[in-house]
Amino acid sequence: GSAWFVSAHGAVAAWQYDLDQPNPGMGSAHESIAVPIASLDAGLVFERDWDLFGKTFVQTLEPRAMYTYIPYRSQNALPVFDTVQDDFNFTQLFSENRFIGGDRVGDTNQLALAVTSRLLDPATGGERFRLAVGQRFYFEDQRVTLSEVPRSASSSDILLAVEGRISEAWAIAGLVQ
Repeated sequence: GSAWFVSAHGAVAAWQYDLDQPNPGMGSAHESIAVPIASLDAGLVFERDWDLFGKTFVQTLEPRAMYTYIPYRSQNALPVFDTVQDDFNFTQLFSENRFIGGDRVGDTNQLALAVTSRLLDPATGGERFRLAVGQRFYFEDQRVTLSEVPRSASSSDILLAVEGRISEAWAIAGLVQ
């Protein structure tokens, strides 16, 4: 709808390696794995007219929640060609896999929560200001890793993002973790 969304996603990430020269520590030159992925993402958008400093804006309040479940599958015997751990930011907060690349799928049982508020120009629909805060809550310890120490905390750092348009040509943005 125009004021809400719900998106359910299910997938299976599967890959196989057929290597001429396996890496030391690999089980064999022909390793394969399949990892199921499930998520449910939902949000609301509330709007109101708001006068600020003699100018009228449309203010939004946008709560969002995303639950993700990816069961543990051992991937230690698999090579890593092009995969790295993604930076923790607002885009990554609502992504299913914490890795970028095709060689790892991170196990997780988590809930990401965030709320965003925007000031929109009612004449153009352009965003003039945005404030967002978000955090993840983990229900199981992390087991799949690359080179990082496995996470055992029950929640992530809190993210706070601020972005504002100073003029049509200039904007300022900041993110605090």
